[in-house]
Amino acid sequence: MAIVHLREVVLFSTTLVAIVNPISSAVLFASMAGRFTAVIQARMASQSAWAILIILLVCAWAGRFVLQILGINVPMLQAAGGLILLQYGMRMVTVEELKLTPAEQVSAEEEPEAHWKTLAIVPLAIPGTVGAGTITTVIVAATTYRNPRDLAIITLVCALTALLMWISFRSAGPIARRLGPIGLNVVTRVMGILVAATAFGLLGRGIGGLLPGLAH
Repeated sequence: MAIVHLREVVLFSTTLVAIVNPISSAVLFASMAGRFTAVIQARMASQSAWAILIILLVCAWAGRFVLQILGINVPMLQAAGGLILLQYGMRMVTVEELKLTPAEQVSAEEEPEAHWKTLAIVPLAIPGTVGAGTITTVIVAATTYRNPRDLAIITLVCALTALLMWISFRSAGPIARRLGPIGLNVVTRVMGILVAATAFGLLGRGIGGLLPGLAH
């Protein structure tokens, strides 16, 4: 199966961006990295972006082989992925208001390097940005569209997503201050609606593949 329409590329890209939710992730970054100096924040942003890129690429290129070993086919993954995304989307729509608390900055000398490097990967990169929904979306796409051209497109989208997250992390402070808790929750709910809508389509395709009689 090949990506023959721009629609599939746009759908995959939109879904991936909606799930990682750059605005929400930026505020999470601001709340966790705000106590560090600007230099350390810049390093944390780069560290998190690289971790996100590596995780996405591993899912895109190795995820389908793991599924083959486990005997999981595309309809099964689509159905399960649809349920996971639906749960994720509903949680985004019904999320409680987030409140940011300011924290004092800590210099590089006062904070061990290993500490902020660990925070940049866990929980900022995973599961804060790349969670079950993101991983499922990438693996489903890579399993459904698996010729070299399609995988190259998926790889490009993953790379652009990681770049977008790096930009979001670097802009975390201004974004958090301008949006505030109310603006953040509005963005999160809109993203959740997009994710839930995509989840229903994915779930429908999965059920149609597992139970062909229902598709007629």
